[in-house]
Amino acid sequence: MHEDPRAVLRRTLGFDAFRPGQEPLVRAVLGGRDALGILPTGGGKSACYQVPAHIVDGLTLVVTPLVSLMEDQVGRARGAGLRAAHLSATQSSAERAKTRADVTAGALDVLFVSPERLAQQETRTWLSDVRIGLFVVDEAHCISEWGHDFRPAYRGLGRVSTVVSAPTLALTASATPAVRDDIVGSLGLTDPHVEIRSFDRPNLHWAVIRAPDERAALRGTAALVRGPGVSLVYGPTRRRVASTRDYLASLGIVADAYHAGLPGPERTEVQERFMAGETRVVVATNAFGMGIDKADVRTVVHLSLPSSLEAYYQEAGRAGRDGEPSRCLAYATPGDRRVLDRFIDETHPPAPRLREVWRHLRRHVGERDTVDLARLSDGPIPHRALEGWAQGDPAGALGALERCGGVRRIGIAGGTRRDSGGLEQLRIGVRTRVDLSTAHRLRKRALARLRAVDAYRRSRNCRRNAVLRYFGEMASHPCGRCDRCGWNYLTGLP
Repeated sequence: MHEDPRAVLRRTLGFDAFRPGQEPLVRAVLGGRDALGILPTGGGKSACYQVPAHIVDGLTLVVTPLVSLMEDQVGRARGAGLRAAHLSATQSSAERAKTRADVTAGALDVLFVSPERLAQQETRTWLSDVRIGLFVVDEAHCISEWGHDFRPAYRGLGRVSTVVSAPTLALTASATPAVRDDIVGSLGLTDPHVEIRSFDRPNLHWAVIRAPDERAALRGTAALVRGPGVSLVYGPTRRRVASTRDYLASLGIVADAYHAGLPGPERTEVQERFMAGETRVVVATNAFGMGIDKADVRTVVHLSLPSSLEAYYQEAGRAGRDGEPSRCLAYATPGDRRVLDRFIDETHPPAPRLREVWRHLRRHVGERDTVDLARLSDGPIPHRALEGWAQGDPAGALGALERCGGVRRIGIAGGTRRDSGGLEQLRIGVRTRVDLSTAHRLRKRALARLRAVDAYRRSRNCRRNAVLRYFGEMASHPCGRCDRCGWNYLTGLP
């Protein structure tokens, strides 16, 4: 008979009672049932698998999207008394071998992996001999948001869940009704227990600030981050992140910058300083923050709204996790829509553009329907796009064609890594026919999300209600805590 989950919660995490939504999920998976949990940011998703991990017979296997998040999750799991580790490319081969040996020997309770590592045949073969007691997909909205676009391994997690003789638990903080259905279908969840808690965060105050240009947004941001507590400033590009950090520094405001272009050790240092309270302001792209649980973030500023309300809710929701009043502010400048339209055109090009590129590829194919990427820079594909795709960038026409099966990566041609122009000699396969319906559907979905962001930006009605309605939750009276309900973000917080 299982130890009572509440007793485990008290013994390992020191809480007398579960937070709303946690206990039904824990009891569902302990009863052998699949489950989907939509719990608000800061709602304690990790406890939903940490408690069962103490109880189930076998390994708790957790899929998580980022190495930095894995490392943080390992630390928290160990703090809860679990024997935990992760596998990632940042580790040495000796470290990975030790972790695999520990799993095989039954010396670990929890293992964190990325979807890409789980997609490797070597990993699946090794895990086939391991008793798995619980399969967990954390940040499960990535199945829908990233799996379609640039991390197809997320779409293959369903094949894993169907061969693992253990219940599957999917967890996320933000998912519209359509995304919930996508998670359930993609993972192949069988009659799952679905636990959806309110998306409302009563302590958060919302505003969209109109600014005539980027410079005005910078000046306003400087004033906002001088306020109390910790501030996060999100910029849409690495350039905006760097220039904003430099502008703040010119005013004597000490801030760290964080984006994917920085070396790994530097990113780790920024994150550690932030978590230790040594940094009051971090300016970052959306690469920063997933899974980072810091209680005293008082202000989150977006220099421009992201391309989806899902992303905005995730990022803005890092404010006020301690329940204290906090601000979620986004700037709107005249050029924002053009930037987002360009982003969608780059990530999900229109069908005529894709067909033009595919025909160009077909004209260059050699034997066995393959072509060297380095030979293609004389056509409609810019050299920078070719090089970016060769290095894993999912944007652009080649990425879109790959997602709908029009091209495939085969390997390095002739063993040579790069040509004289710096472009990898990557040999790709080009199919004789291409179905662009998938690309059309993904573009249509991305444009619909962008329209929702535009509606939020322009709305004259309550911001809180707009967010709740988007996530399928009924909204009633105005919140009194947003710019449309009379709250003045300049006067601070109660």
